[in-house]
Amino acid sequence: MNDSNFVPPPYPLEAFLMLVRLTAWELRRNIQAPDALIGMGLIAGMSTACQGLFDVKLPTGQCRPTSLNLIGIAESGERKSTVDALVFAPLYEHDRGKAMAFQAVLDSYQAERELWEAKSQGLRNRLTKAVSKCESIEVIQAEMAEHAKLKPKKPRLRRFMRQNITARAMMDALHGDGESIAITTDEGQVMFKSETMAQLGLLNKAWDGAPMLTLDRADFDNVLVMNPRVTISIMTQRSVLQAYLAKHGEIAKGSGHWARYLVGWPESTQGFRQVNTEELVWECLPTFHARMRELLEQFDAIAGSGEIERQLVEFSDDARARWFDLARQTEWMLRPGDYLHDINDFASKIMELLGRLAAVFHCFSGEEGKITLDTLERAFTVVQWHLDEYKRLFSPQFTLSQEQVDAQAVVKYLRECVWRGPNSDTYIPKNHVLRYGPVRNRDRLNAALRLLEGQQAVWIVVATKGKQRFVRLSDWYFGGL
Repeated sequence: MNDSNFVPPPYPLEAFLMLVRLTAWELRRNIQAPDALIGMGLIAGMSTACQGLFDVKLPTGQCRPTSLNLIGIAESGERKSTVDALVFAPLYEHDRGKAMAFQAVLDSYQAERELWEAKSQGLRNRLTKAVSKCESIEVIQAEMAEHAKLKPKKPRLRRFMRQNITARAMMDALHGDGESIAITTDEGQVMFKSETMAQLGLLNKAWDGAPMLTLDRADFDNVLVMNPRVTISIMTQRSVLQAYLAKHGEIAKGSGHWARYLVGWPESTQGFRQVNTEELVWECLPTFHARMRELLEQFDAIAGSGEIERQLVEFSDDARARWFDLARQTEWMLRPGDYLHDINDFASKIMELLGRLAAVFHCFSGEEGKITLDTLERAFTVVQWHLDEYKRLFSPQFTLSQEQVDAQAVVKYLRECVWRGPNSDTYIPKNHVLRYGPVRNRDRLNAALRLLEGQQAVWIVVATKGKQRFVRLSDWYFGGL
């Protein structure tokens, strides 16, 4: 995982269609979280709501899911949990309601099952008695066959939101044809330490919407999954993701797993947020929630009927032409030395990601007919932002050491919060930087400051009395940033 001096531009929230765009602006105004976390949270919510109902026909003729995977990187205090709770509220509400209703159904099922088992035992006893007396058993066999048809069917708890899920639990959740779930977490450590991320092949197949997945165990314990739909949304701290990448990064990248994600590491808003003393006003988020509930209810209706048949959305003629134009540009940029050459794994998925996102925009917003050129261009604006982020985070040319990453964070803090301007000869106690700056591990801070001393950005000076150490900022260096 990499970083660079490049600060990502603002997330293109204006590219969303009207309903979602207004919701995004309202969330940004009210909770002041990084704009990319808000945008990616909204995309994950839309994808989850749409994936069970809609597929997209790409201009190449392939029919693909509208499921999307996302990873947002943000440190503690960036309000990841707040974004998660607000955006996914209808999904959590749906699952709570299903869980409560399921308990009553389960109690009824267990009572019916016990009665059925008792009758089964009675029939078996009759059969044993008849056999021991050499009596005819045809009537009893017929009764047993009819009774077997009456075996109560175990109810199914159909819910969307999953977190620490095993491979078996994931297969059980998707058992059947066309089931839909979302694997989400605002604490990436839970996800990266779970069994889920040890099953990258299964996750890749789920993203692909594989026609068939099987899990075979002993004693005829078989699970059959057909045409699953899975959205993954992970919000995590950088150190947590980096620890996972240190152990499993090559496998994850080599398997094409990361190429299936829209990734983002937005600039922090901490220290620049306004304190709002008035009660928050929500006018757009309830409308977003209402649309999400509408789609969830539609999925529940078709899933309950036992026939999940998704609507296939296509692109208009001018949108198809533009899609092919972008595909040609993507191919050209894979040439040695060109922009996509060192991230060809992501480039291989980018056109499909574009098609999926355009379909999500179209379907969630309730657009009629085919996906328009305008919607495709909006989706392209968003995907392009994520393309630049993928290159920034995963391209070998941007690899930085921990000291370099920490040094950049310290420079940003000193420039924005400490330096008093040209010819100021600014000093600050080193302990102040340790206590209030972005790097609060003493050894790491010392390593970062040594690096900055070598760049003549700062000097460490010692007071003549008391031996207190100060960080002296170079006006030449900070004035040139």
